[in-house]
Amino acid sequence: MTNREKLKPFLWGAVLGGLTLAIVAFSADWIVTSSSRDELVRTAWIDGQAVICATMAQAHRTATADVTSLQGYAARDARDALAKSFAIAMPEQDDADPDVLKACSKLLDKPSV
Repeated sequence: MTNREKLKPFLWGAVLGGLTLAIVAFSADWIVTSSSRDELVRTAWIDGQAVICATMAQAHRTATADVTSLQGYAARDARDALAKSFAIAMPEQDDADPDVLKACSKLLDKPSV
């Protein structure tokens, strides 16, 4: 047997192992692509802005002794109005981000906020 023939199974194993590792790594989210990273950053930004909005709205409700319920489908207009009032528009934006408004409204729907 020549050296080439002896190395052939090891080379095939290395190629197949590398291919399998790449497939597993991408499917298990071990490797972060730039698009998934951008999505995670945007989600974190929206969540952070929504928490600030909901906290400010709840502080306003506490300060004004507003005890009306914001839970449920019937109170969605009141939640949306509060979210619109307390969501902050970033310097490069004219209005607050619609996704922030939605997330803030969802947080106000929860009883713990």
